[in-house]
Amino acid sequence: MTKFKNTNDKTMKNKDTLDHIDDIAQDASVWFFRLQDQEPSEKLFLEWQAWLAESDTNAAAFAEVEACWTALDEIRETSMTNQTQVNRTGHSRIWAYAGAMAASVALLVSAALFTIYGGGSDVPTATYQTALSDHKTVTLEDGSKITLGARSIVNVNYTEAQRQLTLVRGEAIFDVAKNKARPFIVQVGKGAVTAVGTKFNIHATERDVTVTVLEGTVEVTPLMQMASNTRARLPRVTVGETMSYAQDGTMTDVTPANVDAVTSWEQGLLVRVDTALSSVIADVNRYSSREIIIGDPELKDIKFTGTVLNNGVDDWLQGLSLAYPIKIVDTGHDAILLLKKDE
Repeated sequence: MTKFKNTNDKTMKNKDTLDHIDDIAQDASVWFFRLQDQEPSEKLFLEWQAWLAESDTNAAAFAEVEACWTALDEIRETSMTNQTQVNRTGHSRIWAYAGAMAASVALLVSAALFTIYGGGSDVPTATYQTALSDHKTVTLEDGSKITLGARSIVNVNYTEAQRQLTLVRGEAIFDVAKNKARPFIVQVGKGAVTAVGTKFNIHATERDVTVTVLEGTVEVTPLMQMASNTRARLPRVTVGETMSYAQDGTMTDVTPANVDAVTSWEQGLLVRVDTALSSVIADVNRYSSREIIIGDPELKDIKFTGTVLNNGVDDWLQGLSLAYPIKIVDTGHDAILLLKKDE
């Protein structure tokens, strides 16, 4: 008797799951067709990105729609060649055809998503992390590589539809294997970086997230609350460029990057150019055996330019006290305090 009850419960659970997935598949299809406009608005783009970020299932559904539509390209093109005349704008007939096929695409997506998420099974997560002053390179199942900086953590969730990662803290270089049907998305703070096949560095601090592209192009999408009358940039970053976004979603402009400085940590150095001292200290603490604490708020925004040797933090601190109005106080415990020098 108990066995039959459990079976019925499972059947009901699967039905509820499938109903939910059907709704998501329909939403994903609608989003896909809305974005086929040659020049989608920036507001539409950001709304779509926010919908993607609501859940892994949403992102997987959209990826499945793209994959299904690609597979149907040959059928669509064959049908179109039978038309003797095509409207110059192309939109009315194409959209009519797309509308007729949308239901079929949604059904295919529902089936694929139920295979991935059905029955309440969780997508397995692999976690990689590094300790103090430690670097590690990890090769993922698709050939992509992650090089983690010190005291960094990344979670990896791979499905057939997408490659979803989360940089929990620290810094990493992502060298992505190309796969257009399976986007590579790294969520960091309140934003995400999307790539197909490229190489980029992400540096996360409590203040902001900085993305620097070493090869190819990525899309950087902070999840911001947009006022209805506000227009936002579409943040695409290409090779040799960098941009940042704060915890509230505020973005900087895309600017040329000092790639050698950004990736210097791979060689055991921290090269910083015109960087707030608070950010520099946060990075140094990933390599220091003793916590360095800025004890005077006035010191946090001092701009620092120079090189920090990862294996010579004490020497660097002494140099810092000579170049800036900073007093180094050894507390005698596991902390070093930075105070402003008396005039």
